[in-house]
Amino acid sequence: MAVNPIRMAAVGTVTIALALYTVAAVKELRARRATAGVRGFFTAAVTTDIVATALMVIATGSFSATLHGMLGYSALAFMLTDTALLWRHWRRSGAAEVSPGLHLFSRLAYVYWVAAYVTGAALVMASHAARG
Repeated sequence: MAVNPIRMAAVGTVTIALALYTVAAVKELRARRATAGVRGFFTAAVTTDIVATALMVIATGSFSATLHGMLGYSALAFMLTDTALLWRHWRRSGAAEVSPGLHLFSRLAYVYWVAAYVTGAALVMASHAARG
């Protein structure tokens, strides 16, 4: 079976998003502030995730409401929301510590995104194994 180069680009891009999200989440966990680094890494991660999602849609040719698609779209929505909330906090409060609720949301959004990443990879592998 031939490897789809767009699909491979999507896999590489979403893996870069995973690395960027991880750096962002660790920075937020340690600083508990919407620092320039936190905002920058989250923004880069969301942008990369959007590109990866677009590449996956192009590679599959649809916006199908599959389990894999819905996990990916919802994970992206959580991270986009988290990034927007961190930017809003910074605009309103500058260097002040983020609220416990926002801090918790950031951690939960990250854990959900990683779970969606792992589940998505497992679903793709299972689909390929089923096709032989």
